[in-house]
Amino acid sequence: MGKRIGIVGTGFIAMKHLAAFKAQKKAEIVGMCTYSNMEKLHAICEEHQIIPFASMDEMLEKGELDAVVLCSVTACHYQEILKAAAAGVSMLVEKPVVGETEQYQRVRRAIEQNRVMLFPGHNFMYRRPLSQMKTLLDEKALGTILQSSFFSAQLLDTSGTENWRRQKELSCGGALIDSGHHLIYQMLYLLGVPARLQAFTANLRLQDLDSEDTAQLNMQMTDGSLCVITESWASEAAEQLNGIRILGTDGEMHLTDALYVNGEKLCDTEPYDQTFVNQAQAFLACLDGTGEPLSTLEDSEHTLQIIRAAYRSSAEGSVYRTKWYK
Repeated sequence: MGKRIGIVGTGFIAMKHLAAFKAQKKAEIVGMCTYSNMEKLHAICEEHQIIPFASMDEMLEKGELDAVVLCSVTACHYQEILKAAAAGVSMLVEKPVVGETEQYQRVRRAIEQNRVMLFPGHNFMYRRPLSQMKTLLDEKALGTILQSSFFSAQLLDTSGTENWRRQKELSCGGALIDSGHHLIYQMLYLLGVPARLQAFTANLRLQDLDSEDTAQLNMQMTDGSLCVITESWASEAAEQLNGIRILGTDGEMHLTDALYVNGEKLCDTEPYDQTFVNQAQAFLACLDGTGEPLSTLEDSEHTLQIIRAAYRSSAEGSVYRTKWYK
């Protein structure tokens, strides 16, 4: 019998997790719940032969769960984490894990006291090419790192601008805290923490959003190298710009459609859906005690600290030193 798993949410990401866990022999999706659109919930549950629960409380009480996957809006995560921990249920939490840095202290206390696991939903960490990049950097394949860039742009259509992302009270921010989250946790994995940071945000196209549709972070890392992170929801013409690029004294590497080192293609990238499959496998290994997450709760906290510092920098025109890591 596989691990019994419940899912909170019925949106786009929830369906990615549902498909990923259904593909695992060691997992059984037993139920779902949502805060709205009960008709959609019942339709999904009927199609996949799982139980529709009226609430998360009911699912935790009656589902006999080993774990729960939290795919609700960002503003709901904090209370959901505390509920799951109190029920003794481990959890995979979609990014960002919480919306405010001050919430991490109580989250950490709750999971420690109840002896449960919180696994951040950082799905891009489980791409094989990213792991290869990390290995090559650790082996000093590029010599001394000089510069790096993490760029992602897409056009957010009405399905994105008319849902919860439109309201800052639900999303806790715009393109940076949402999609940009992926870029920052990958940067932390590959390069470590920045020493200094300056950021700019703008809303140039998606006027219906309460927050930014474009953000840029300029950083100096602790090794002295320079790094730029750019996230945008305002353009669909960035195919030649998207990706991770790292320049060193002895060469360069980039991760776009594939991983390339000094022009040599090492491997193709994995499809987006496969990152959720890989992540589901890693989560189940952690539940079994046979694995460790590649991106921890501490990494999630550092990611959000950087994002919050970036928002302050943009508002104040300031350069921030990352003193919170000391």
